[in-house]
Amino acid sequence: MDQNKRNALLTTIDIGNITRAAEQLGYTQSGLSYIIKAMESEVGFPLLVRSRSGVRPTADCMRILPILRDLHHKSQMLEQEVADIRGLAVGTVSVGVFPCISRFWMPGILRDFTSRYPGITLSIRESGQEDLDQWLREGSVDLLLYSRQPNYNHQWIQFVQDDLCAVVPEGHPLSEAREISLDQLRGEPFIMEDDAHDHDIPRLLKDSGFRPNVCWSSKDELAILNMVATGLGVSVLPGLYLQDMPAGVKALPLVPRAYRQLGAAMVSLEDLSPAARRFLDSARITMGIR
Repeated sequence: MDQNKRNALLTTIDIGNITRAAEQLGYTQSGLSYIIKAMESEVGFPLLVRSRSGVRPTADCMRILPILRDLHHKSQMLEQEVADIRGLAVGTVSVGVFPCISRFWMPGILRDFTSRYPGITLSIRESGQEDLDQWLREGSVDLLLYSRQPNYNHQWIQFVQDDLCAVVPEGHPLSEAREISLDQLRGEPFIMEDDAHDHDIPRLLKDSGFRPNVCWSSKDELAILNMVATGLGVSVLPGLYLQDMPAGVKALPLVPRAYRQLGAAMVSLEDLSPAARRFLDSARITMGIR
């Protein structure tokens, strides 16, 4: 199974859709389907389960998937190290990010990175905490830009400390306060962000012994802010979300202060490919991180 076939299979698995994977790889849908079928003939068993919702790896494919990812990573490392020795900045980098980081950080990071390294291809994948953790563990991304959690076992480079804030509708009795405690939100209709996407807020509430009166939930922070603006309830959100608040929402610092750590995570800094190291260095420069 050569490198191009491995890349075609892994891209299809990661995207979960043959049509979109073909578009990204520059194949026709039938061309990519032919490659997958040829690989299945080569290994002697089906690699993908096909359904109306997309594709996923078969149980047999799952057994060899870690090996395929490792081979793909080492093949990329070899090519990039050879190019690096020759003074060429080439390769591919896959980065997993929170949607809010994609919205507020990535435009500047991408601008500077593509200007510095036009020969490196960058792929950005967005999701919440659980998906990002899984992608890093399985090796489908090179590194993450997201929030550090307790008992974290990957290498970590901190970028910023992001305050967690209460958000209430304008005109709410608490909206004129200078700061607010969680206890002051007790009994209020509460809008919770989906805990599969965000672990920071649920951990804060649990550690504080605060049980919110959850009436609504969403995995979209902009939806939560708009729900607050219409008076459906209150919430607690990270400060990065609040850079682009809709009208009708008031953000208040929590007391005692609470925050999350945002930065870059990787399995091993030493094992990053040259292209991934360049991305990390460029992102740190853009963010002003030494």
